[in-house]
Amino acid sequence: MKKKLAAIVGVMSIAAAVSVSAGTTYSSYSTTVGAFNGDGYTSYSQTKTTSGANGYVKSSTVGGNYVVDVRMQDAQGNSGDWARNLGDGDGLVLDGHINHIKGDAMRLHFSNDFDTSVNVQVSGSWKSN
Repeated sequence: MKKKLAAIVGVMSIAAAVSVSAGTTYSSYSTTVGAFNGDGYTSYSQTKTTSGANGYVKSSTVGGNYVVDVRMQDAQGNSGDWARNLGDGDGLVLDGHINHIKGDAMRLHFSNDFDTSVNVQVSGSWKSN
């Protein structure tokens, strides 16, 4: 019984440790971007490995025939510049910010156009570098 408990605790510890990806490893995202210039956010699923480095996003789908804008943001609220018009199957470079420091927790911040009258579902993968 003690061996089983130790094994379970060990597996849980490993799972918790890998829930946030190093910045050089792609992690998946899926979120909804609100209508009329609305926003959408991922969880802080990346850890910055190189201060100020650019990231990269690969889109699988952007709902309908819409496009969204996207940028990296750290847990302190520092954001890179917007990468514009991410659509189905696109890949974009995400500008790093001078205040994106090695070890920072990172997320994606999405936005759509002011005239997009519906919520837009987005999914794909990204890395913060």
